[in-house]
Amino acid sequence: MPRVLFAFMAGIGLWAAPQFGPADMLRVVAFADESQPVISPGGDWFAYATVDGSDQANILARHPSAFLWVAPAAGGAPKRILDGEHTDTPAWSPDGTKLAFVRTRDGHRQPMIWDAASGAVREAGNTFAEDRSVWASDGLTLHWTRDGRTLVVAELQPAAAAVEPPRFTVIRGSDAVVPGDIFFVDKRMWKLAAIDVASGRGRPLSSTAFALRSVAIAPDGKNALIRAVTPDTLGHFRAEKMETWLIAMDGGSAPRQVKATEFSPDGRELLAIESGQLHARLIDGTGDRVIATGIPAGARQQMVATEWMAMLAPRPGTGPKDPNMYSILRPVDDVLVIDLRSGKSRNLTPRNRTDEIGELTWSADGRALFYRSIDPVTYRETVHRWIAGEESTTPVFSVDEALARFSVSADGAHLGFTAMNARQPADAYVYDISRAQRRAVTHLNPQLSAFEFVAPQMFDFRSEDGDLLQALLFKPSGSAPVPVVTYVYEKLSSQKNRFNPEAQMHVTHGYAYLEPDVLVKVGYTGESFVKSVVPAVNATRAMGFTNGKFGINGGSFGGYAGLFLISHVDLFSAAVLRAPPSDFFSTWADGRDRDIWTIDNGQARANGDPWKARQSYLDNSPLYSADRVHTPLLIMHGEKDYTVPTEQGEMMFYALRYLKRPVELVLYRNGDHSIVRGSRDDYLDYYQRTLDWWQKYLP
Repeated sequence: MPRVLFAFMAGIGLWAAPQFGPADMLRVVAFADESQPVISPGGDWFAYATVDGSDQANILARHPSAFLWVAPAAGGAPKRILDGEHTDTPAWSPDGTKLAFVRTRDGHRQPMIWDAASGAVREAGNTFAEDRSVWASDGLTLHWTRDGRTLVVAELQPAAAAVEPPRFTVIRGSDAVVPGDIFFVDKRMWKLAAIDVASGRGRPLSSTAFALRSVAIAPDGKNALIRAVTPDTLGHFRAEKMETWLIAMDGGSAPRQVKATEFSPDGRELLAIESGQLHARLIDGTGDRVIATGIPAGARQQMVATEWMAMLAPRPGTGPKDPNMYSILRPVDDVLVIDLRSGKSRNLTPRNRTDEIGELTWSADGRALFYRSIDPVTYRETVHRWIAGEESTTPVFSVDEALARFSVSADGAHLGFTAMNARQPADAYVYDISRAQRRAVTHLNPQLSAFEFVAPQMFDFRSEDGDLLQALLFKPSGSAPVPVVTYVYEKLSSQKNRFNPEAQMHVTHGYAYLEPDVLVKVGYTGESFVKSVVPAVNATRAMGFTNGKFGINGGSFGGYAGLFLISHVDLFSAAVLRAPPSDFFSTWADGRDRDIWTIDNGQARANGDPWKARQSYLDNSPLYSADRVHTPLLIMHGEKDYTVPTEQGEMMFYALRYLKRPVELVLYRNGDHSIVRGSRDDYLDYYQRTLDWWQKYLP
């Protein structure tokens, strides 16, 4: 082909990389929640479930229908278990010869067992109700006893039948729960059952149903420990109380309420942290010995191995001085390990580091503890290993990726995990410790290689108050000036190594995508966004690659931030905002205790109620500055949004309509707070409208 013709055709985009559009976003294959990859005890298999993308009900579903796979850790093609059936929630037997999972059919869940040697699959136990709620149940459903003879199952009970609402509703000031908060209550009830693995027969462990939150099985297999919400407090906003019950596996005694968080390594004692002390009490409730003292308040994620307990412990003196700064400033966690024989403890994390710590995971033999640290500036992640009894940890590997879902082979020789980066969604990997080798186990999205995704650059900037902040900037390739879409929320730089389909959609359509951090100061919520976002936009403009046009985009609290910005600065050429709160007064009084707290001292941080902080409510509500808005605004809101009621978006729309400003309102009849959950048509429409709005105002 002649050079001139080639140059001309390339100039009109004939060979341009394809655009990553809304339909492509829906085709991204993901692991199902609560069914992410888990390595077998022998380190030779991975089990995981992927979401069934053909079912639109799975869009943003907490419990999507999925397909279960097993893949050899050494490499090779994955095998789908029960081809054509919806299956998920894998749990390996302690010896790795069997895999328990759950099949969903006709609205019912059925425990199943797969034999790794023969490939045979059989039913086990009884069916129970399918969970289509918005609440997580990770770690609840399936648990093996250490001898592999019994499978403990948490069986979801059917929801109460809907009743005709009364003609009159009386709400009293003394009511513990108001009707508006009912939508935010996890009312699911569960019963425990035990399945004899050899025969497949199930039997109830208790006739009582619990509002279950966690399940643990004693190492000797004789008891189960559950945490559940105290029934009288279920749904009490920020006031639910928890209780712990001991359930005998032989069914010989009724469940008994106890004070405990974990079993001792031999299962004969119950462990509990009380007032900074680690107590051990016999299963029958007698005896009380103090194993260790000086445990920091707020210690969590306690995990017991053969002779040790590990936990995350907040470092004294760290974290925000103002508790209302919770969302961007958090205490520094240390990894604390306690020798359960001597009571001596040691801190495994360096005192000169302020990394974010997570993914505590023991090997089954209790010899190796793994955890992940994230550098608070670069967000580089490092995997650490501690061999029980040694003085310090050893770094295993370090990457610019987002790591999660650690699982370890029984001997600690192989670590399984998921990893993603800015250009690639999550896949499963295995790391061979002795060989220092990493191997990919899955390759879920080969179709994405057709798109030209980019990693964000991170830059520092200072807010108008002089606070040093960070921002992420996704830039399309090429040298042509481009418009910039600014996405607002709060702490966004921590997402640097996560795959962001919305950012990549914008980049492949020719927009840069800016995500600045915001430091919200109590009583000055909206002003904090102005003082943080405007300098980030100006710093981006000074880089010289833009065409001078900036859009503002955000949802929920980010939608509020967008409204406040366009009502206080004429910086943006267009705005697309989802479910944006516009008025602190009406949000505070919208009939939910959760929103009273949210506005008072929660995310909105108005610093008091409307009588104590009236000026703060006025100053921070975009509605009362609507006459200053000149930015063309597209508001999209779901009519079934129980998080931010639809009238919040409507109020701003009608105010701007009255003022004859360029504004459009799109109401989605079945849309919830996400708008798009469970609807392919709404999903495609929402994102296409966003792109169309940018095309109209940010050419």
